[in-house]
Amino acid sequence: MTLARFRQLWTHRYHKYTHIFKAHGLGYLAAFRFYLTKSKLKKEEELIAIIRTEHFGDIVAAEPISRYVRELYPNAYIVWFVKPVFSELVSSNPMINEVFKEFCVTQRSTIMGTGVFDKVFELQFKNNNVCTRCDVATDNPVAEQRGINVHNYFNFGNLLEVFSKTSGLIPITANFPANDQPRLYLQSSHEEKANRLQLEKPYIVVHCQSNFAPKDWPAERWQQLIHWIAAEYNYHIVEIGLKSNLKVETKLYRNLCGQLTILETAEVIKRADYFIGLDSGPSHLGNATGTFGIILMGALGNFSSYNPYSGGYGSQTNASLVRKEGLACADLSFEFVRDEVQKILGEHGIER
Repeated sequence: MTLARFRQLWTHRYHKYTHIFKAHGLGYLAAFRFYLTKSKLKKEEELIAIIRTEHFGDIVAAEPISRYVRELYPNAYIVWFVKPVFSELVSSNPMINEVFKEFCVTQRSTIMGTGVFDKVFELQFKNNNVCTRCDVATDNPVAEQRGINVHNYFNFGNLLEVFSKTSGLIPITANFPANDQPRLYLQSSHEEKANRLQLEKPYIVVHCQSNFAPKDWPAERWQQLIHWIAAEYNYHIVEIGLKSNLKVETKLYRNLCGQLTILETAEVIKRADYFIGLDSGPSHLGNATGTFGIILMGALGNFSSYNPYSGGYGSQTNASLVRKEGLACADLSFEFVRDEVQKILGEHGIER
């Protein structure tokens, strides 16, 4: 072993074990605090954890669970575990007493190992319960026992139903028994940000790039679609997301990628006439805000056809799912997508 390799190896081990030590320490400190919280509760009040730490579309899709758990346990103290970057999605939810910003899976495992929580509803699988720094993954015993995993989960329903089943909230063959329309709890700060943008109306929001390439539609076809909408209709087009990979040459287009928080993005979508996007986080914002969605979808892994949404997008009363059975999203032609979009804008849109 070379000296450089020796240093690299021990630097990695130092950071790994320092991280693990910190995670355990933070876990025990948090558990102690939760015991203090529990000691102040009345006898009939329970301490309940809901665990959905990522991804932001999944957290939005799972929002009805917070209302259902509150309905089942009206006097409980409910804590939602989430990664810090997504905490804004649950911080203003009136059904939740506390948002716990998780350091890592090891910290959470340490907390749960103390038994401080009376009930734990785990809304994710093993692949969401991984810390690459600790090199640790934890199982969801309910999901394991029910045979629900990352390879077959859409066989058990939409995301809301799957999460409810992995948590043990509902039987494996049941539909979600409460209101399944996801909600967002937007604040005045989000409205103020959208006001400052001075977006010209009417406008359509587009989201053209997901965090998972197999769900994407090629950039050149997005460009064709945006130019076609600009030529045929009196809509401004606003792109949202982390970053843009488009080259659009029309004054009706505005790029807001990377400029907004998640809930500021939701406010922009809420004010739009339409949302055109992919099966990704922003489409769940569209569903939750009530903006009509035109969602480009395709086959995904083992699923030749699937529907991740509940509520208006799930029933397709407030959305059109643009897809062909068994065909990947990237393989949808521009002409096919254009014609499907035209069916919506032609009926409800504002033509030039």
